[in-house]
Amino acid sequence: MIHLRSFRKHDLPRLYELDQSCFAADTAYSMADLRHFLSTPRSVAWVAEGEGGVVGFLILERVRIDGIMVGHLITIDVDGAARRLGVGGLLLGAAETHLRGEGITRLTLEVSEENPGALAFYRRFGFAATGHIPNYYAGRTTALVMEKEL
Repeated sequence: MIHLRSFRKHDLPRLYELDQSCFAADTAYSMADLRHFLSTPRSVAWVAEGEGGVVGFLILERVRIDGIMVGHLITIDVDGAARRLGVGGLLLGAAETHLRGEGITRLTLEVSEENPGALAFYRRFGFAATGHIPNYYAGRTTALVMEKEL
């Protein structure tokens, strides 16, 4: 059984470990990056726990784009052994509920165009591509910008 809870400072080493396992070394976040995202007042994070401990997490920030507050998904990471069990959907649902509660009606993210699993996941949850950013990941891979109206 998976349950969600808010991030706690002692989770940081496990979240770093997960991020390193989910992304290539040249695109995974550094410990300093994660610490920054998790400590800024405009961000919020949820942790997914299973029987064996933390199996996933999501970091969300609130940003102003064209004068409107929107949610921006920093990262969603799920342990390889816990994929396809609904963990990502639970985390994303928590983020969307939180944003709606704050009156925010749009969620945006960037995803590698070379990550078909992530693209399918986001499309399944109603995201659509709205643009692209060349050389976004490690200076060589294009990111698709995806958005969802909440």
